[in-house]
Amino acid sequence: MKRLTDKSKIREIKSYFPKHSTAVVRTLLILAQSILQLRTVCLYKCKDKVGELTGNRSTKVSSHYKRLLRFFEINKVTTFCEGAFMFVLSLIGIESNLLVLDRTNWKIGRKNVNILTLGILFKGCFIPLCWQQLNKRGNSNFQERILLVNRFFRWWKKSGQQIKEMVMVADREFIGAEWIAYLRLIELHFVVRLKENMYFELCKQNHTKKNDNYEVMPEKLNNKAFVPFVSCYKGKNILL
Repeated sequence: MKRLTDKSKIREIKSYFPKHSTAVVRTLLILAQSILQLRTVCLYKCKDKVGELTGNRSTKVSSHYKRLLRFFEINKVTTFCEGAFMFVLSLIGIESNLLVLDRTNWKIGRKNVNILTLGILFKGCFIPLCWQQLNKRGNSNFQERILLVNRFFRWWKKSGQQIKEMVMVADREFIGAEWIAYLRLIELHFVVRLKENMYFELCKQNHTKKNDNYEVMPEKLNNKAFVPFVSCYKGKNILL
């Protein structure tokens, strides 16, 4: 990327954020480069890099710090996130068809930070593109997941990408009859890890009665080495 004083480059990036000012977009780029170069998301540390990135070393460091803080008070946050989504896709020229659904939960003092996120796997690296703050502790529910997935694919289609042949991978938190039915309804292929006891129960059902929904892959079920998954590819559910 060119220096952040390059006005033509900033105007080009600004096109992804039509409802936000050039100053906001410029601060976004300053913040992104500060984080990458300093390898920290601490704004108090990032402030020391702002003067070097902008070529403005005469401004007080405390003013740079206030600038970074103001960035997180922007309006139209959802619209801004959509612009960031489009901008990231334009940078990496995405060709991956592998989606990753995940959730992270930690605490800052007494406050819960619980983020549900959906992104792509690109050259072995997970890139989050769409996320949702759950404002609670614990697992996500069905409604929270579909809100996130619907928003992701609305933006994905708007960027000119295709859903067909895409595969979503997720851990064993993301299970449930309604959720699996929803993924099949939108024709999204998926691979979801199962809890061990669920896998054996489904295997038992398959061997005791006819079941058109699942096909069990013949494997030696070793509790210590075997990790079960349920997947759906081209309309067929498979237990792995």
